[in-house]
Amino acid sequence: MVDSAIQLSGIATVYCAFFWQWEYMHWIMIALLGLMMLMVLVLVRPVRAPMFIPLLGIDWIGAVLWAGFMMCFTFICVYGNYFDWWDAVEIRGAALLGAACLVLNLWRASFLHHPYISFMALKNRNVIRASLIYLVFFTLLATEHVFEHTYASAILGFDETNLIDLNWYVFAGIVAGSAFTWLTFALRKWRYKTMTAIAFALAAIYLAYFYFMIDYGVEKEMLFIPLFARGAASVIISIVYLTSILQGGLPFMVFPQALTVNGFTGAVMGATFGPALIGEILRRVMESNTAIIGSAFTASSPEGALPLGALYGMVRMQALVVSMKEIYGWLLIAALLSLVVITVSYAPVRPQAILPKWRTIRRMLRRVARQESPE
Repeated sequence: MVDSAIQLSGIATVYCAFFWQWEYMHWIMIALLGLMMLMVLVLVRPVRAPMFIPLLGIDWIGAVLWAGFMMCFTFICVYGNYFDWWDAVEIRGAALLGAACLVLNLWRASFLHHPYISFMALKNRNVIRASLIYLVFFTLLATEHVFEHTYASAILGFDETNLIDLNWYVFAGIVAGSAFTWLTFALRKWRYKTMTAIAFALAAIYLAYFYFMIDYGVEKEMLFIPLFARGAASVIISIVYLTSILQGGLPFMVFPQALTVNGFTGAVMGATFGPALIGEILRRVMESNTAIIGSAFTASSPEGALPLGALYGMVRMQALVVSMKEIYGWLLIAALLSLVVITVSYAPVRPQAILPKWRTIRRMLRRVARQESPE
């Protein structure tokens, strides 16, 4: 639902701006929020005897410190290239502040009775495995944020409506990946290893397609296969490793903390670290390829045959295509190596997550509330 909403929101915004006025998008959002509130009033059953759970035992300081760490991490990844990384006082200050927040959190978690994120959640094997998989996997797919829009708009010349139509291809992959995961992983209980290998294979298909097919004359329909594969791969890996946290054997009171760590690594660290790394590699590779191609253009073209601005634009365009192809090749090698490691590993575990009943959860929360409430 989340991955699909990300694609559909962009489609709705651009279509609304194209067919009507962009201000109408505000009215559409207001109408959808009103519909959501109406659905809650109509469909949600009222509880006659509400159970009051006081906000006791919540580590508010820990929540602020974890938010500070994630904000600093995101700031460094998003604005590192803009501020020239460690040469800027802003990046160094964010790194020091983020490190201080992380150290304070870990120190407080060592003696607090109810830390915001406990060591039981941080040290859980499934949580660690999911975090590592997210960082590797979403780094391989980071070209989505760094390359695709630039390639489609600057090189292929797509306008905004043709650009946003590519979201339909990703949306189709998300729907197909969700259905495939439900049929195989949920119903037939395929192994985690098998599903992970399928996701990495789809990521390799996405990278290989762009590596071999990237050119100036690619039609929009030719991008269906890689974007479909990327959408399916991302939703498969998300479903599988969210389920692995359910199967991690954590107590119910610690389980939301594991979900928080899952959100940190998947939606924050995985979504920002990969684009920052690939963007910096692209900048360095572009500089090298621009110098090489520029010298070749200068040597082959007669003096004064082209204006300097046009010659520089051609050099930059050619260097961009060559650099993207080179980085796609490196990422393809990394994806294939990861797939080999997954294939030769021994992992017979199958999904067997068991969720507690709501009656059990309510009874547990009442007991905790009585223990935490002052006499």
